[in-house]
Amino acid sequence: MPSLAIKVLFVVFPVFFTIGLGYAFARFKKIDLEPIIEVLIYLTVPALVISSLTSRSFNAVDLATIAIAAIAVVLGTGALSLIYLAATGRRALRGFYLPTMFMNSGNMSFPLALLAFGPDGLSVAVLYYITISILVYSLGIYIAKGKSGGLTEMFKLPLLYSAIIGVAITLLGLRLPAPVKSTVDMLGAATIPLMQLGLGMRLCSARLYSHSVSVAGSVIRILGGLVFAYAAVELLGIDGLNRKIILLSSAMPSAVVSFIVSQRYNLDSDLVASTVAASTLLSIISTPLLLMWLMS
Repeated sequence: MPSLAIKVLFVVFPVFFTIGLGYAFARFKKIDLEPIIEVLIYLTVPALVISSLTSRSFNAVDLATIAIAAIAVVLGTGALSLIYLAATGRRALRGFYLPTMFMNSGNMSFPLALLAFGPDGLSVAVLYYITISILVYSLGIYIAKGKSGGLTEMFKLPLLYSAIIGVAITLLGLRLPAPVKSTVDMLGAATIPLMQLGLGMRLCSARLYSHSVSVAGSVIRILGGLVFAYAAVELLGIDGLNRKIILLSSAMPSAVVSFIVSQRYNLDSDLVASTVAASTLLSIISTPLLLMWLMS
């Protein structure tokens, strides 16, 4: 057990320490985070998607089962959120759905998957992330706007096209030319540290909305996500590395992008930011425990 605990510490320490650096940096140096987000969305994340998908072989079954599991987790936590809001008389808090349904499958899941399970683990995490991102920019924006429009936003972003390119190259058994592969690998490598630093910087500006609501949202996001993920992998018969990464990614704290969406569409942004912060703090305890289970 001590050796396992040390191994888990080696996995989680760099992740939370880098997030902490981003937080500390934002406390003493005020800079605009939006250009960094733009670089991530339009350059480094698409490069990481192509780099990861073309570095590991997978089949259509892997892609489908991971996507179905991710969708099940999002819809399941959404149902829990609906029940909670109805039971507490807070149906008007539509923004509550964003941080409970959409997890941080990029900023935190990528480095954890890579450090704990290597490049193959990162590739599976990327597949999961693609599904969640498509849901954020379709279902998430539908929730935020209260009307249609998410699909239009989704097609404006390069993530979808980079995913199609990466999946097509892998399924067709093709290979990127060496200079192109080196370029996307190099750009993609910048994604993880930028995401972690950006998360810490964003958390620095978060303000608590309501302790009870934020804590409830955090529990739904992390524990609820894990429960629905476990049910999904059991029902779908998913095992091995895919199973571990699905469970890991599904139990991540709330996605920072949920705050960005809520802010853009003026929907309970204080509540969303507070839940993102609370769930990230909770993950300091839940993530090591989860990794000890997955790595044992």
